[in-house]
Amino acid sequence: MLFQNESIIENIRQKLNKRPLFDLYDAFKALDKNDKGYVTLEEFKEVLNNHGIYSSSNELMSLLQRFDKNQDGKVSYSDFVSEISPKSPTKY
Repeated sequence: MLFQNESIIENIRQKLNKRPLFDLYDAFKALDKNDKGYVTLEEFKEVLNNHGIYSSSNELMSLLQRFDKNQDGKVSYSDFVSEISPKSPTKY
């Protein structure tokens, strides 16, 4: 199951990377509602809720932990880029 989920996530990364108008910085700024230079759990929750996605506290914590590379409770731009950027070579 874990391998399947990682494969799905990598496929999403690849698709985002191919979108001509997709910009990582703009995507990060859309999440960083308070313009503090990092994204909090509440900001993740707000963005998801605004798109009709309602998650449990455990799901939100898992999402934050996945993005928060240095485990400081915040997602910096470098954390965000690290998680969103494709991990495998571009598929053709």
